[in-house]
Amino acid sequence: MRLIIGPTFTKQLYRAASMPSSYQRVAIGVTGLALRPTIDLLNPDVDQETRAYSAAKTAIKVAITVFNGVLTRIVAEKFGHWLVDKGIITAINKNVEAKAFANGVALAMSFLATVVTTFTLDIPLINWGLNFALDKLFPGQRVARK
Repeated sequence: MRLIIGPTFTKQLYRAASMPSSYQRVAIGVTGLALRPTIDLLNPDVDQETRAYSAAKTAIKVAITVFNGVLTRIVAEKFGHWLVDKGIITAINKNVEAKAFANGVALAMSFLATVVTTFTLDIPLINWGLNFALDKLFPGQRVARK
């Protein structure tokens, strides 16, 4: 079986493939922010109060991780391009296209920064954000940890 893709769709695929990881994170994050809390809110297996609490909790988690992920990727991508522009990182092979190489370095920096900030920023921010927001939205429902 062969699937023939038209020129317009092919052009869109090329655009998506060359999209920076920060843009990809925005697209994934917006989708997650729209769908995940909605799924929790429409869960028929629990009561309405639990649905609302779960949806709020999920929305807060997704919003924090998306914001942190996008910001981290933007900064790391700029840092990766800066490293290449300043000549700090150069390709061994001079036949490599400069823009593609710079984008590859930016992507690698973005990946490394994301791994580091997931543990150093995401987890503490999520804990703080959940505690703060859920105490305001649902006073007295969150069980305090000792």
